[in-house]
Amino acid sequence: MTKEWFSTVEIAELLDVGDRRVRDRAKQENWQKQRRQGLGGGFEYHLNSLPLEARQKLAKQEAEQIATSPTSLMRAGSAVAKLQMPAVSQTEKAKSIQQFINLPDKAQKRADAKMLIVNAKAKFCMPYLEVRKLVDGEKAFCEAYVKRSIALPEWVFSVISSVSVVTIRRWENVLTKEGVSALAGKYKVERPCLLNDEPDLADFLKGLITAKPHLAGKAKQLKKLAEIYAIKTDMPWQIPSISSIRRWVNKWISQNQAAFTFTTNPKKFNDKYRTAVEQTYPWMAAPNDVWEFDSTPVDAMLKEGRHTIIAVIDCFTRRVKLLVSPTSSSEGICLLMRKTLLAWGVPNQGGLMRTDNGSDYVSQRTTSIYHLLDLEQSRANPYSGWEKPFIERFFKTLSHDLIELLPGYIGHNVNDREAIEARKEFAVRLKERNKKENEKADYDLRMTQPELQQLLDNWVDAYYHLRAHDGLKGKTPNEVYRAAQYQVQSVEHPEALDLLLNHVGEYTILKGFIKAGGLRYTAPEMLEHEWKGQRVRVFLDPTDVARAFIYPINNWETRIEAVDSRLLGQEISPAAYRQTKKEEAKALRSFRAEMKQLAKTFNIGEIHQTVIEHYAKQAKSLVEFPTQPIAHQNPSLMALTEAAEQLVKTNKPGYSDQQIEHLRQKRKAIEERKNTINQQHATLVRNEHEKARLLAAESLNRELTPKEDAFLKDYKKHNKLGAKRIDEIMGHKRRATN
Repeated sequence: MTKEWFSTVEIAELLDVGDRRVRDRAKQENWQKQRRQGLGGGFEYHLNSLPLEARQKLAKQEAEQIATSPTSLMRAGSAVAKLQMPAVSQTEKAKSIQQFINLPDKAQKRADAKMLIVNAKAKFCMPYLEVRKLVDGEKAFCEAYVKRSIALPEWVFSVISSVSVVTIRRWENVLTKEGVSALAGKYKVERPCLLNDEPDLADFLKGLITAKPHLAGKAKQLKKLAEIYAIKTDMPWQIPSISSIRRWVNKWISQNQAAFTFTTNPKKFNDKYRTAVEQTYPWMAAPNDVWEFDSTPVDAMLKEGRHTIIAVIDCFTRRVKLLVSPTSSSEGICLLMRKTLLAWGVPNQGGLMRTDNGSDYVSQRTTSIYHLLDLEQSRANPYSGWEKPFIERFFKTLSHDLIELLPGYIGHNVNDREAIEARKEFAVRLKERNKKENEKADYDLRMTQPELQQLLDNWVDAYYHLRAHDGLKGKTPNEVYRAAQYQVQSVEHPEALDLLLNHVGEYTILKGFIKAGGLRYTAPEMLEHEWKGQRVRVFLDPTDVARAFIYPINNWETRIEAVDSRLLGQEISPAAYRQTKKEEAKALRSFRAEMKQLAKTFNIGEIHQTVIEHYAKQAKSLVEFPTQPIAHQNPSLMALTEAAEQLVKTNKPGYSDQQIEHLRQKRKAIEERKNTINQQHATLVRNEHEKARLLAAESLNRELTPKEDAFLKDYKKHNKLGAKRIDEIMGHKRRATN
């Protein structure tokens, strides 16, 4: 202890008695004493003379002071050394401290707790040690610790719930021999792995688990694959055990977590590891400086089917505009642009429009609108949501705060979908699994497209724009907009905006007309030579697709009105016209598919063979009546005939009778072989139709095998026209048997 002499007042407080009784006991037991310095005089008594109960209380107070004081590990170690424990050398102590610093936080906390317990126990047991009752003191300390009557921090008890005499002595021994870091726990030292000596095997496993990450947790299969590869390639690998491979794989993945995730799961890498310290749009200083556009499918089924939300966000204020559309198309984007321009005004000079890289956002119609408004379009790279973070963050808020509450909610992912499916009984799901008409039966289809549009607009105005945002330092979008005192550049004539948004492109006038969107527009001015060859911009009338307004490039002061006389006066809107064209194209594709199916059903591809067979059959049924030939009279032939007869008379055969007979037999054999070959050629099957007819003909002379009979039945089932021919052939057999 730091104090050795105590006054009668201090001893009386420890023993909970009066001063007089302390003096009487000191006189009776002859306590060691000395004159007290300072005012009041009197005697003070030495620690070793005090009763045991007094020394126990002093030890407990000392332990509490140590536990609550900011004693460092070095000072604690020094205090323990003063308790007559052998001290480690300075070199070992420095090494232990260095090891302690490099320990994980959890291990450091465990060592700190043990150090405090050892130090508190030493102080607590000092009075017992002086009277040679150390074991009793240790037991008393352990009992007090379990009861939590030792004034140690609460976190010490949470780390180490109970102690024993043997445990504390072991800690003291470890502290003496190995230093502070050893108190963190003697866990098994990492065992050497054979993979450290087999770099090729390690590379094989690295390539395997990065190419097939689902195998990373299957050490048994990894070992088997390594063995097979080693045998096939004659690699002299010493393949370790399954547990060794498991430890090596887990360690390698933990050491290369970010790189492994980047290779095997880019989306997770972007969400968890991608650097996000830079500021997006650092130059942004006012509303309408930057707008971000994006589209996302609605995770809810409407009465009209699943729809898409097209959204734009003003990045400076976080204001949002939404449009519900059947699909994300240039038509929907232009409608959202009109809605936003009328509400927020035109973006600032040099404003940036950050869009997705989809075909709807890079279409000619969409990009031309940005160009005509002098806006810069910046396209995000595919699958790079962090390049438009504001709209992505908004979609997440919308999805979790509102979409999940909608009737007809279908889930954000597979787990949500399975939970929705689980609401139905298994028997019902099994019965309706293959019924397409029940595809929407799982959902509560109560909302229509206009109803969802109204709901989203109300949610944005009544909640999102009035909600404090962390990115706005706790302010709401409306507060930021008001504080900016922004002067809106409004669109004075919405009709002009409607025309602008119906820009269909740039064309060249060649023969007094232009073709745009499948229509042919002309005007008297376009017949003049000044207009021929000019490059012009074409805008459709929002209410009548038959009327277009044409402006020369770089000249907005000159305008002509062109019409398509075929549709003029019918007041067909461009949107309705485009929709009709889509429906017509869809109908044509459906008709083409139906005709292909009919051609397949009636085997039109083999119709030529059917025609030839028909005429061949008719030809066989015809009987040709013989006629008496008439000799052809020709002077040349008659003269040559006389000469030939003369040769026959004068030339005699030069072969004997035996030779002539031999030649006759040989000629006969050749003729027979030729007939056999011709028959084989005649029966050669070129396709399934000939095979079917051949089998039908052979059925007249023999019984078909089960395989042949099955082929004929299948052929007749799938070839209606060919089946008639087969029935005719086989009909001869039935008539013959009858």
